[in-house]
Amino acid sequence: MLVTNKRAVMLLPAPNLLLALQLISTCLLAIGMHFAGATTMNFRPHKAMVLAYSSVALVFFSTLYGNIKILEHAGVNAFIIVRSCTPFAVCVLDYCFLGRTLPNARSSVAMVTTAASCFIYISMKGGSSTEWGVDSLFWCAAWYSMFVFDQVFIKAIVDKYPASGWERTLYQNFFAGGISCLGLLLSPPTSVIAANGSLFGWLVVLASCVVGGSLSYSGMSLRGEVTATMFTVLGVGCKMFSILLNEAFVESNNSPSRLLVLAVAVLSSAAYQQAPRRIAPKAANPDATV
Repeated sequence: MLVTNKRAVMLLPAPNLLLALQLISTCLLAIGMHFAGATTMNFRPHKAMVLAYSSVALVFFSTLYGNIKILEHAGVNAFIIVRSCTPFAVCVLDYCFLGRTLPNARSSVAMVTTAASCFIYISMKGGSSTEWGVDSLFWCAAWYSMFVFDQVFIKAIVDKYPASGWERTLYQNFFAGGISCLGLLLSPPTSVIAANGSLFGWLVVLASCVVGGSLSYSGMSLRGEVTATMFTVLGVGCKMFSILLNEAFVESNNSPSRLLVLAVAVLSSAAYQQAPRRIAPKAANPDATV
């Protein structure tokens, strides 16, 4: 998705329009799966679910906005470091609000090793240094808070309101698409005009929509199967695996040591074990004799 989005925004330099197209196309994909007989869709969810997934869309956009700002003010290196530390906060909230135990020794070591590998990779990578000014620190802290809340809140909604993966995908992208279209109406006209109207450019945009829809479905389906912490750790592992592929096949100045550190990050994230639910204490028996 990172590669297709990067290429798509170069050919269609209108991020707001690109995001709206991806969200709307994902809705159409979910509806198409229903009419194709691949899934059964409830197009009239009850009021509580509508309110819940409207909130999910707002949380999603808040996190997306924070993502853009941290990249703008702190840079990619800082983003990778902050992203690698998110499982530590999510596992505590998993314990406090979602009824999970804290990670066992193996999982704790896996999280620490993954984060340490990310730190080591950034220090070895070098490149442009991040100026840790007030703006950088503020947006790092803001995005971290937004993202951690996103992981726990959406997991709570998924658990509270049972639905299929395609239904969750439709509800999230429908409300998010509405917010995106509102943003398009409020944005200057020049921001929604494609600078490159070639057939190849629109094919790349279409590819980004297909990949985005697939990832949206897989993500919403996976959230129902794993804990919030597990989902977060897998996200870090996937991010580092993408960087590993980029280092191995795209970067011209890659090094075996950096590739090794990235491989350690991926393997350590894969070693994480999902925390089980806490066992609720047994209620006292009022008939028991002392």
